[in-house]
Amino acid sequence: MKKVIVILLAVIVVLIGITAALPFIYKDEIFKLVKEEANKTLNAKLDFGTFNLTIFKNFPDLTLTLNNISVDGVDEFEGIRLADMKTTEVTLDLLSVIKGETVSVKSLRLTEPTFHVVILKGGKANYDIAKADEETATSEESEESAAFHVALKNYFVKNANIIYDDQDYDMYTKIEGLTHSGTGDFTQDIFLLNTQTAIEKLTYKMEGIAYLNEVKIGAKCDLEMDMNNSKYTFKENEFSLNDLALGLDGWVAMPTDDIDMDITYFAKKTDFKSIMSLIPALYTQDLEGVKTEGKVALDGYAKGVYTETALPAFGFNLLVEDAMFQYPDLPKSANNIQVDVKISNPGGN
Repeated sequence: MKKVIVILLAVIVVLIGITAALPFIYKDEIFKLVKEEANKTLNAKLDFGTFNLTIFKNFPDLTLTLNNISVDGVDEFEGIRLADMKTTEVTLDLLSVIKGETVSVKSLRLTEPTFHVVILKGGKANYDIAKADEETATSEESEESAAFHVALKNYFVKNANIIYDDQDYDMYTKIEGLTHSGTGDFTQDIFLLNTQTAIEKLTYKMEGIAYLNEVKIGAKCDLEMDMNNSKYTFKENEFSLNDLALGLDGWVAMPTDDIDMDITYFAKKTDFKSIMSLIPALYTQDLEGVKTEGKVALDGYAKGVYTETALPAFGFNLLVEDAMFQYPDLPKSANNIQVDVKISNPGGN
């Protein structure tokens, strides 16, 4: 019996040793192959620094770590870096890797990624980097070449910076210091996705007008994910824009390229200071010293289908009654502030 136990232990140790060694045996070959094959299929320049494979970090799964991934534009987008990611960590199901069939991705972590999306007038985008022969492949070939299966349990993005510059529609968005995490079982057809999001600064401009200027965003949102119907329903949630806290109810569905929705929103805070925090000329990092008074009510909705040529029906209501504010170092206050705004659009154009 002792000999059997010793033999079994020895076999287990050898198997663990072989499994641990395999990633390192083929490390250089994998590194070279991935870079060469990717660049053959892209209208861009892909590069990355160090590359590591281990089973010990998330045993018994395989952890792949890539450092300093970059995707640089070519031709019209020369000099624009589409993506720059300091660390990308992917956890893979080890058995799926060994079998050599569909590779199952279980978790994804991005550290300090930067994305710069540019759409030129006329609609050409720097993220459209797949070469033409790859884009025109038949659906049968695409299914045969599909190498990854998403079996995510969690994902995490830390300190991301994103620029979306749409020159065709004259829209510009800049996100600074985005941290986002999500947990849920993506192997299920219907499941609950728990997410948390924080953005240090969000700027949104359209036709030269800044609708949001370095606004601080926070969000805690639970979504019911119906993967078969591409429908996402808001459950427990809270969103904040600077000091303005909002709640959301309803759903969004994307069964096709169009987006169908039925959403209502409302302010969870009813003090005037929360509205003041959105005004760029008045907002400071600390409004504690500012004296305010007044009642606030804010709500709205969006219902219908959003397409390239049509908007859903939407409404927006803001009521401010008998408000005032006074800065501590100023002798006078602004008084008798009254706002009654109602915006309604039946949809369509």
